[in-house]
Amino acid sequence: MKNSIKLFAIGLLLSVAGCHDPEELTPSVVNMGLNSVSAQFASGEYKNDAQARFTTLVTDSEQERIVIDIPYYFPESSTNRVDITQMRVSANLDDNCFLTPKLGTLDLTQEHWFTLTRVDGTTRKICITGNIKKSDKCQLEAFALPSLGLTGVIDQEKAEVSIIALGDLEPAKATYQLSYHASISPDPAAEALDYNNEVKLTVTAFDGVTKKTYTVKKNVPSKTKSGIRAGSQKNLFVSETFKQQWGMSGTMNYTMGLMGDYLVVCSGESEMVYVNKLTGEKVGNVNMGGIDLKNGTNGGGAIASDDAGHLVLCTNATAGMDMHFYTLDDVRNTPQEKLVWKNTSGARMGQHISVRGDITRDAVITVNTWAWASPANWSSFVRIVVSGGVWGEPEKVTIAGCGMWNGGNIDVEYLTTDLAGTYFKASYSTNGLEWIDGATNTRTAFIDKDGNDANSNFSNVSCLYFNGNPYVAVYGGSHFNYSASRVLMFDAADRNNFNGTFDASPALYYKSTAKYISGLTGTASCDVLLAQSPDGYFLYLYWIGGNTNFIRAEQFDCIEQ
Repeated sequence: MKNSIKLFAIGLLLSVAGCHDPEELTPSVVNMGLNSVSAQFASGEYKNDAQARFTTLVTDSEQERIVIDIPYYFPESSTNRVDITQMRVSANLDDNCFLTPKLGTLDLTQEHWFTLTRVDGTTRKICITGNIKKSDKCQLEAFALPSLGLTGVIDQEKAEVSIIALGDLEPAKATYQLSYHASISPDPAAEALDYNNEVKLTVTAFDGVTKKTYTVKKNVPSKTKSGIRAGSQKNLFVSETFKQQWGMSGTMNYTMGLMGDYLVVCSGESEMVYVNKLTGEKVGNVNMGGIDLKNGTNGGGAIASDDAGHLVLCTNATAGMDMHFYTLDDVRNTPQEKLVWKNTSGARMGQHISVRGDITRDAVITVNTWAWASPANWSSFVRIVVSGGVWGEPEKVTIAGCGMWNGGNIDVEYLTTDLAGTYFKASYSTNGLEWIDGATNTRTAFIDKDGNDANSNFSNVSCLYFNGNPYVAVYGGSHFNYSASRVLMFDAADRNNFNGTFDASPALYYKSTAKYISGLTGTASCDVLLAQSPDGYFLYLYWIGGNTNFIRAEQFDCIEQ
């Protein structure tokens, strides 16, 4: 009976519907249809470079002329003039909208007309063309008086450079860094200026029009009450081809250190380059003097910087093999051997080395195991204590209650030179971040990985105090195809917040966007580095992946604004 009623109702509805002509359906909301237009080089070495994608947003539904701005030089740091006669053009369109004719490779020195058909069937003409644009950036990005041993602290918001000094200053020439292809007047590198009184410096952008005038003065800027100033994060540089850019051929084990104005990068062998720490531009190669840090074909050695700008290097050593340690005090010098130690730890060492303190005074050095070489259920590292500039005998330290590693990469770093204080540990097998109590060498807090991090290699850790507040960073490089490569930085002021997972921990301060990469080359070697400027106003965060050919640098500050 119920089925009969349903059939009768359906038939009635169909008969009623048949009495009317069908109506054309139209959307209730019609958006612009075209949201943005992008252009990439159709040929050449940068055709697949993610940084070489130039996009213009469409903000007006009646906009007819769409001009894609393309920098005069690419990369902007180079003097490579761009050619826009063959650009691969694409568009972001709303659903069911289309352009005729179809986009493809265009000569953007010319105008190209298309018809945009929107979802409601309406059409309009648009013109797509390109514009080679000289940069309008005009920042003074770094300033120093080398002869006086002073570095200027730059407040971009106020356009002020503070020279931190108490007594009178002798006239001095400056070194500086500007936005790419900008100029400065007067040129403080060409003449010695008197900075006891305010000095005005005008930076003119490459376009010759945009300008910014900075006031350089002897001053001590105020700092935030504690830690990083909110909103101060700034990307310094990023590269997905650093090996080619810097002419590096090694693949064994990529590690980093900071020495003055330079970021030093080593491939774990006899190859070490130094680049500008703020721009990533290569400056030179360190003369290794015949030193090779690798152990045959099985593993590369490592480098790290202390808190005073010295570098420590170590070879990779199998258990029972001699392990060599070297120091470097200037990128223009040659590393000097400091210690030879027979590796009595029971495992291969040399994947990572970390330093806290000043190796010419007091410091603690940690050396960690190499991939796929540790015994089962391994939870030990090697520690060297430096007291009054004298290096002690390396000793094996075992961590209790931590995530053990069966041949995975491991990194350990102390927060201070106090052996009873906190240190942090990260390892491949655990893929989390562990807080270790130095007094008992026991894990007391833990932040776990997230679901998409399982195949990554979170075995890189770095920590420090910045403006009175402790921070710790962990980096997971691409260990396998499509594993996540990303860095996270945590506020370590409160151990009670040191819990949860990477993305959900209350201690999380910063995280990068995860990269999922296929076609990995090299080895699953990675490193992360937290360091600060000698004046304590800037915090730098670097991370590098040997498997992905990727490096990135971020800057934070504590300048009260």
